[in-house]
Amino acid sequence: MKSSNVEKIELILSHWVESTRNDKKDKILENHQLNAVIFDVLPPIQYQGKDAYRKSFDEWQPPFEIPCLFELSELNIHASNEAGFAHCIINCGGTLPDGKEVRDTVRATFCFVKVGDDWRIAHHHISAPKNVGE
Repeated sequence: MKSSNVEKIELILSHWVESTRNDKKDKILENHQLNAVIFDVLPPIQYQGKDAYRKSFDEWQPPFEIPCLFELSELNIHASNEAGFAHCIINCGGTLPDGKEVRDTVRATFCFVKVGDDWRIAHHHISAPKNVGE
């Protein structure tokens, strides 16, 4: 049986997935702390704060048909009463305006902190394996 903390974190991640899948850019980071530290697959190496990350969306996010592919698999969530973390695999991609299909698989880790009765994402890290020397 899942704890209520795990269920709440699962709901936050579901909201993040649905917002991303449907290109609701102003909703994607709703549950992140203002000062969240974010590592993404693309440069820069880190974003300091959710506002810095949000500003980058239009620079690198492909213009996929909506809804795009954005699915979590192998999701594992662990939570105490004050902190939690989750990790998963993300299958993402979509169809570009020229009809080209793009697909990718990345891994993600999320760190949560409890603020009052609410959970907030303090850090998320999305990455892909890289061969040494590439």
